[in-house]
This record gives sequence, structure tokens and C-alpha cells, in this order.
Amino acid sequence: MMWKGFTRHLLGARYEKAVKSGLTSLFVFWGLRQAEISVPIAPIVLCLMTFTVTYGSMWQDLAAKNEALAGKNLFMLPLSAGKWTAAYVGALGLYTFLMRTIPVLAPALAVSSLGGTEIFFSFLSALSGVVLAAWAYGDRKRRKRIFLWVSGTIFLSVSFRSVWIFLAGMALNSGVAIAFLKKLDPYGFYEESKGALKAEKHRSAKGFLLWTYFLRYLWQHKHYLVNTGILWGIAAILPLCLGEIEGSLALPIGYALLTLNTPVCILLSGDPGLEQAVRMLPGQRRCFLLPYGLFLVLCNLVGDLIFFLSFCLQGSRGSVRDLGSALLFAVLGAFGSIGMEWYFPIRGWKTQSELWHHPRKYIVPGSLLLLAGLLAIWL
Repeated sequence: MMWKGFTRHLLGARYEKAVKSGLTSLFVFWGLRQAEISVPIAPIVLCLMTFTVTYGSMWQDLAAKNEALAGKNLFMLPLSAGKWTAAYVGALGLYTFLMRTIPVLAPALAVSSLGGTEIFFSFLSALSGVVLAAWAYGDRKRRKRIFLWVSGTIFLSVSFRSVWIFLAGMALNSGVAIAFLKKLDPYGFYEESKGALKAEKHRSAKGFLLWTYFLRYLWQHKHYLVNTGILWGIAAILPLCLGEIEGSLALPIGYALLTLNTPVCILLSGDPGLEQAVRMLPGQRRCFLLPYGLFLVLCNLVGDLIFFLSFCLQGSRGSVRDLGSALLFAVLGAFGSIGMEWYFPIRGWKTQSELWHHPRKYIVPGSLLLLAGLLAIWL
């Protein structure tokens, strides 16, 4: 009963999300098969990819403030710790596999010539990713040792390029993880860190500077900070990917793509309590949205400047007009994101990864890509 409740909560009352994801993956698989695209993929690469995607997505879903763990009343149900953990990890693992792993696995299987044995190996890798992510997240005392042990297994299997070493190691790790999960206290999955409590206090503190709040928010949500850092890293290598495009078009395209900083652009959608406070309290619309917009401008501008400098180091010439374009795209991207957050907030999401992958995030970068094309034609 508990497992059924979790799965319906995550996948929909009639499992419509699972059906939608499955049909989408099937269409992608069929389309790539019809295109007769062939890419050789080694079994060890497929297993590592499946494990990494599943592990990362499972961890992200466990760390999210999802509604399934919004209150502590769930822990008061008359269930043993083992049954509760099995129901929650099983439901969330199924959600991760159907919504995150299969959409990545389907294109890889479509363009490769791998058979049923490799698909079975991929399924085992995904299962290991679910179990090990749950164990590492819930057992905080042993978290570092779990990371080191899993990393060692991956390093050993990659060094010998052996899928059998990888599967044997993951099978052993998964068995140990299941044994510990049976005895794990369900409160280990409850996401209410000290940082989150401090954020609530700072949010309500009188006269607290919003810029300091934004910086503290990023620090307390380190996956937001890591995602922003990765985006800036992509900005440094983006000129290599746009090398065949003329500079007058490559720069605006890069500026438009770098506005796709999903976590920073969805602070209101990701925190319903903050959104309600901003909408209900008098004067908060101007006092919050304007500093938030300037903060997004700064984030976008840092990425644009990294991209511009990297573009110049590749031997291309930059001008003051190009810097002006960077500022223009940073401002438009920031306040476009603010407008989407205010007038079209994302609601009804179940997990944080579902929030991050919402199609709305492509509207602002897509609009700016069209603007980049128009500017290239006019200028």
C-alpha cells in the first residue's frame, strides 16, 4: 500500500507520466533506428553511462524537497523501517529509471548494435545506481566511505576495460547496500538540513540584504552552485563548438545559450513558500524582483565574458559592440526569466529533477536564439 501510494504520487494517479515517458523514448528509438545511424558503443561504456545517469538522478530526487517527504507524519505510520525504506526507495527508483534513465538509454541502444545481454547488463547497472544512491544518501555516517568504495570499483573496471569486473563489483556493493538499507532509519531520508533552517531565519530577518541572501542560497544549495560553475566551464569551451560559424553570429548564439542557467532562474518555482511571500506581502514585488533580476544579469554576464574571452583567445577579434551585445543578452535573459517566473511559474512538480527538466526553461534561450539570428542579418 505504501509503495503504491509513493508510485502514484510520483508517476500520477494513472501512471500517465510513465506512459508518456515510455512512448517518447519508443518514438526516439524507432526514429533513430529508421535513420540507420550506427555508433559503436562498448558494453562497459553503456553500463557506466547507465549507472552514472541513474545514480546522479536518484541522488537529485532524494535531495529534492519533494512532497512525499514534506512532512514527518509519514514516519509515524505503523510500518517497520525496512518496509518503509523498501517502499520509498523502490518507488523513487522506479520513477528515476522510467523518467530519467530510459530516455537516455533509448538513443544509445538505437544507434548501437548491442543485444539482449548488454540490455540486461544495463538494467543491472541501473538497479545498482538506485540502491547505492539510496544507501549513500540515507547513511550519512558512511557516505564518504561509500563514495570511495564505489569510485574504486569504477576505476578498477575502467582500468581493465572489463564489464564483468564492473558488474561483479556493483553486485557486491548492491548486496551490502540492501543489507544496510533494511536497518536504516527512515529519518535519514528526511531533507531538512541545518542550512535550510538557517535560510528560513535569514529570509525573515528584518533588513537582511537580498544579495547576501542569494549568495547564501547558492551556498546552501550547492548543486545550484555546481550547475552554474559547469555552465561557466561550458562557456570556456563553447567557442570550439562554434568554430565553423561566423563570428558575428557565433557570439550572439553563445550569449543566448548561456542564459540556460536552470536552477538559478527558478528560485520562485523551486520554493513555493518564497513565491507566496513575494506575491502576498506588500512591496515585495519591487523589492525582491529587481535585485533578483540584477543577480541573474550578473550570473549571465560572467558566463558571457568567459565565452567572449575564450572566443578572443581562439584568434578571433572582439569589439566593444560585442561586449555591448553580451550585456544586452544578459539583461534580456535575466528579465525574461523573471517574467516567466512571475507570470508562468512552474507548479505541481513532484521532484526537483522534474522541475529542472520542465520545457519552460527553453523559452527564453530559444527566443534569444531567434534574436541572435535577426541581429546577424541586420548587422
